[in-house]
Amino acid sequence: MTILYEDEYIVCDDDAITIHYYYFPLGSKRIPYREIRKVETEPMTWWAGGLRIWGGNLAYWFHLDPKRPWKEKLIIIDEGDWTKPVITPEDHPRVWQILQEKTNSF
Repeated sequence: MTILYEDEYIVCDDDAITIHYYYFPLGSKRIPYREIRKVETEPMTWWAGGLRIWGGNLAYWFHLDPKRPWKEKLIIIDEGDWTKPVITPEDHPRVWQILQEKTNSF
């Protein structure tokens, strides 16, 4: 397995993206690229998760990221479930590029 990108919370390898600190208290979520239906990027606003450190609602779930209030963009991953994971990687452009290359969700 080749690591394409890694930070404290997000790992992209050849086959999947892994979101650390997704589940309480310390569980990770691994999403194979083939299961991703759509990904979107949006600006980070106070209303769109900028104040959220961890958690969410039935529509969106944010992994633990104490640095989120200082980030400018987020990525929403739709894998067909009710709740969509929302990630805020340290290197947003690199993760966005990997997701574009590895999925047919655009």
